[in-house]
Amino acid sequence: MVTKTEENQLNRLESQVDNGGGGAWDYLCLVRKLKLRRSDKVLKHGLSILNNPSKRSALGPEEWTLYEQVAVAAMDCQSLDVAKDCIKALRKKFPDSKRVG
Repeated sequence: MVTKTEENQLNRLESQVDNGGGGAWDYLCLVRKLKLRRSDKVLKHGLSILNNPSKRSALGPEEWTLYEQVAVAAMDCQSLDVAKDCIKALRKKFPDSKRVG
């Protein structure tokens, strides 16, 4: 269950990110932590990070968590080409993973 404080934080971050104020990574982490499905926004803001090599590399190992989060969001949004691209990157990094499979 999402607390009122978490809901306020999520709404603040969502508005900030939607209006170009930054904080996309924090927003995506909070969506993941709260186990919410905001697929359209996750897809949009997640891709903005994945498509920027410097932002993507700054994530370190969390890059792969973002690939997975965006892949699920892309499937929810019927963006199957994006989902396939994310899964392809995950398979390359984790070729024997049952989770990726």
